[in-house]
Amino acid sequence: MRRRAAMTAWVLTSALALAANAGCGWLGLRSHDEKPPATAQQLERIQQISEMAQAAVDRGDYEQARLDLVNLVNAEPDSAEALQRLGTVLRLQGRSAEAEACFHAALARDHDYVEAMLGLGQIEAERGDTATALKRFELAISIDPRRPRAHYLLGRVREEIGQTDEALASYFRALEFDSNNTEAILRVAAIQLGRRQPEQALSRLDQAVELAPTNGEALALRGVAHWRLNHLSEAVADLRDAAKRLPRRPDIYYELALVLEAAQKRSEARTAAEHALRLAPSDSAVRELSARLRR
Repeated sequence: MRRRAAMTAWVLTSALALAANAGCGWLGLRSHDEKPPATAQQLERIQQISEMAQAAVDRGDYEQARLDLVNLVNAEPDSAEALQRLGTVLRLQGRSAEAEACFHAALARDHDYVEAMLGLGQIEAERGDTATALKRFELAISIDPRRPRAHYLLGRVREEIGQTDEALASYFRALEFDSNNTEAILRVAAIQLGRRQPEQALSRLDQAVELAPTNGEALALRGVAHWRLNHLSEAVADLRDAAKRLPRRPDIYYELALVLEAAQKRSEARTAAEHALRLAPSDSAVRELSARLRR
């Protein structure tokens, strides 16, 4: 018991030290009785800051959201939610060390705070610590088994390590609780395409595009599904739209070139292949296709 308590203290101390070193020196543990209850005016100000931060997130202004959330944490230092929200924004900014410190600090205040667990698990997965991430997501699910995002994130890690059957089970579980979860729909469809099940994938991708008509990944996958089913005009339309929305993706231009070639639009196919080659000059498949279309 003493060793466990010592370990817990060490983890918390390390997290807070990391926060200080990463520019989060305002993080710290305070007991609830260190200050008097907030006044009505203070509560109103806290609500205003919270709404400002959310508005900044909604418009993609993560730096402004970070500044607002720093103010929110300063106003509510005991709030696990405020720390979790700040950690989420820091992660979106690519400031993983600071985000990790915020998630640890949130969990120090609320050991069962699922959203902080999920944020921490994402960081662990991104740095390749998949075993720890899996345990983190499984713990989150044991606390709240009806959280779609937890099942989705668990599926992503399982898919990453090649456990596609288990990943599918997680994605379907996420869809049980949120049938319109576009991310889970896309991953199911991607696995089905990999298993040469384009008709099943296309049905799901039609739903995904209906839910998110500007989602480039959904359009790209649906284009591939149409291509596998020899629906050439539909494939060309989807892949062209996807390429406009994801212009740095060589795989989309590569697939588009293949479809255009099959549709006997050689000049347009060559243009798409050359674009793919500029984006991925070392890709042997892209080089081979581009050379063939130039002949």
